[in-house]
Amino acid sequence: MRTTLLTAMLLAGVTAPAFAQTQEPARTIRLTAEQAVQMAIDQNVDLAAARIDPQIGDTRVAAASGAFRPSITSNVLRNNQLQPPASFLVPVATRTDIVTSSVGVGQRLPFFGTSYSLAWTTAHTDSNSFLNSYNPLVQSGLTFSVSQPLFRDLLVDASRTQVKVARTNRDIADTRLKDAEVRTTAAVKAAYWNLVSARANVDARRSALELAQELARVNTAKVNVGQSPPLDEVSAQAEVAADQEQLIIADTSAKVAEDRLRMLIYDPTDRAIWNIAILPIDAPPTSVAAVDLESAVSKALENRTDILRARKDIDNAQVNERLANNQRMPDVRVSASYAANGLGGTEVLRSGGFPGTIVGPGAITPFSNVVTQLFNHDYPTWTAGVSVTYPIGHSSDEAAYARTKLERQQANEHIKSAQGRVIEDVRTAAWNIEMNAKRMETTQAARSLAEQRLDAERKRFEVGMSTSFLVIQAQRDLAQAKTNELAAVLAYDLALVDFDAVQQAPPPGAAQ
Repeated sequence: MRTTLLTAMLLAGVTAPAFAQTQEPARTIRLTAEQAVQMAIDQNVDLAAARIDPQIGDTRVAAASGAFRPSITSNVLRNNQLQPPASFLVPVATRTDIVTSSVGVGQRLPFFGTSYSLAWTTAHTDSNSFLNSYNPLVQSGLTFSVSQPLFRDLLVDASRTQVKVARTNRDIADTRLKDAEVRTTAAVKAAYWNLVSARANVDARRSALELAQELARVNTAKVNVGQSPPLDEVSAQAEVAADQEQLIIADTSAKVAEDRLRMLIYDPTDRAIWNIAILPIDAPPTSVAAVDLESAVSKALENRTDILRARKDIDNAQVNERLANNQRMPDVRVSASYAANGLGGTEVLRSGGFPGTIVGPGAITPFSNVVTQLFNHDYPTWTAGVSVTYPIGHSSDEAAYARTKLERQQANEHIKSAQGRVIEDVRTAAWNIEMNAKRMETTQAARSLAEQRLDAERKRFEVGMSTSFLVIQAQRDLAQAKTNELAAVLAYDLALVDFDAVQQAPPPGAAQ
């Protein structure tokens, strides 16, 4: 019975013409609470901005992963040099024109710290030096090298750590987006029920004004026939003025509440939406909900976003500790390289003794033969070696490792603190539901008694057994009782919203 009466009163407030003093908006939209939430998810500008954070995280992951992508290098260089005759072997100035080109590829592999490079070079030399055996001279070289760490950087290095941290931070960005979604949903529901309550309060204040106006008409009639003193008429008119003031305040509060909901569910830069009237059609929850506190705490400890972030912080701390521990090891690297060379061009023919006299050009070795020499390994060069680097004494790597161990310990303590806040938040929200459920019962009883008292005082006043002052006081008490009941219902609805929200995300302003 209580729920039926209260729901009817609230719905009457919702459907009442709360904007009697202003021009009707161009369009009215009827909304349920869930429809309002969906509109906010689709159009809320703050939520749209929050959705960009994970995309930014994706770019950071891509940037960190770029360290392992192969890179291609190429260049072309021409060098023209005129050397003075500085030696008896070179009695005339020597001009040398060299055109070199190269192309290569190199990559650091995303596992085992391996890196390699492959390069192909060519050079075309044209010179008037009589010491050259070929002119023009064509050379080509093919080089492959690989480097492999054996201890430091084998299983983890700075680049791989950066990729892991970037991916973890990308997951953290997802939790912050969920924060924004949960808080926006809670804010929309709170704004929705605030609007419902504000409209109901307008109706309650209008009812109080109508009662006061009726009493003023009765007192005016009695004063006119000499049954009541003029003071009763003045008192009733003063009450009418006071109730008119309260109605104006309630009407303005309803407009503000409607604007707040508009701000959340629309793009506020669209001027047209400010002329759309919002008509909430859901009745606020007034039945007392059963709260499973232990289940809610367990759910929050498992899935709440600040707990998820704290776990990700531990992951980051462990990754950094692992890197710092690895960097304490000696840097031992095995490297190997292979180079193949080819030579060709136009041979210079000579006669006589050393250095001989140039008698003309000889056989031509084409560039294709030079390339063949490369792949036939005619002129190979092999290189292999081991390098060892190890600092003496207490190195900065030892200090870095000590710091990362402390940071991991700190992250473990932070998650305990976060778990404590989660439990406290959920329990506080549950106690608020319980408290406001009891408030609804007491304020409903108080409102019912105030109605009975006003009815009794009016009947006594009609037969001359009560005074105008007592009737006015009873009217004030009823108006206040209705206001208290509406406030209790709104507080209960907001407590339900908060209880659902704190199981998913920390409250606004909480430490992150």
